Amino acid sequence: MKHAICLFSLSALMLAGCQSVLFTGMLIFQGNDQPPKYDILLKGEKRVAVVPRAVYSNAYELQNAPQGIAQQVNGLLDEYVRNNVRANHRNKKLQLVEQSKVEAWLDNCNNDFDSFTEVGRDKSIKADIVIGFDITKFQIRDPQNPYLVQGKCQVQVQAIDCATGKIEASETLMIVYPNAPMPGTGGSSDESQFRPFFTQLIAERIAALFHYYDPNKIQRMDNDSHNLNY
Repeated sequence: MKHAICLFSLSALMLAGCQSVLFTGMLIFQGNDQPPKYDILLKGEKRVAVVPRAVYSNAYELQNAPQGIAQQVNGLLDEYVRNNVRANHRNKKLQLVEQSKVEAWLDNCNNDFDSFTEVGRDKSIKADIVIGFDITKFQIRDPQNPYLVQGKCQVQVQAIDCATGKIEASETLMIVYPNAPMPGTGGSSDESQFRPFFTQLIAERIAALFHYYDPNKIQRMDNDSHNLNY
């Protein structure tokens, strides 16, 4: 009975969480005029690859999160930079390397490479810019209490000019969702319900560095994150 109650609580909160994430997306991507912190994708013809890398060693918790986040970032940049409905916010000349090509390259080297530039310069990728990110922290439940669910992720993002090796953007993001842990069942159903929402939020935060966004919503998420210790 206790587990049933917990599962009901998680389901109810997850529904609210889903709505919150969707609302977050609407706030970030609609009706906003704040230029991105890094506008390198908004100017000129560029071919861009999104490359994930996991520094965090807990493979069970991480699973396929880096690949999924990279795929979502690619899609968000396509929608909100290349195909933005507002002409002064888009760059129709932006080309995004298919994520399947990036994944094939990473699989061939067993995800072991020296630098993001190495990936972008490969003849199968041929990127002008690599947006690479390292996941250094990732969890979706409290390690001290498996019955509490809360996503925490620390990710280091870089945008690198493949021709020169110059780092055009560098940012460390700390993402926490929701603000306080919520009760779960301690079982796998917690992860299957919560993980998609949390990884989407991570992707939104990464992509928002490079397109127009709502500064109030981003600032609120930053403040929430900085109040927790990693």
